Amino acid sequence: MRTDGFTLLETLIGVGLAAVLAGTSVTRLVDLVWSARLAGAARTVATALRLARGQAIATDASVEVRFDPVLGQSETWDRTANMLLETRALPPGVAFAALPARNRILFGGLGTADNGTVTLASGPWSRQVVVNQRGRVRVQ
Repeated sequence: MRTDGFTLLETLIGVGLAAVLAGTSVTRLVDLVWSARLAGAARTVATALRLARGQAIATDASVEVRFDPVLGQSETWDRTANMLLETRALPPGVAFAALPARNRILFGGLGTADNGTVTLASGPWSRQVVVNQRGRVRVQ
């Protein structure tokens, strides 16, 4: 006579299948977190560059964004007044993989800029923030 319930073999198979599914989903979740962190960092760097360009146009002065790969941060400077305007740090796990010459991008009073590409990396992924001579900033 059979009673309601599961046998030991059925229970072990169910637990094993659940463990395999949980393991693969955790791996994908970690990848998703790293990817989202990198995308957010790229948007933050792009925003700092766009704000620096806006500041340069508004004040008709030279504004530069300096990148410090050791500290993992960017600093926005008003070169005319030699004054620090803003500092932004990269999130943990994200680093500068490649920077433009002299680790800076300079914006002129008309909004023009030095050509430059800032590459951010997190694990196997990377994102680029590109600035052209007209001062246009885009994330790739």
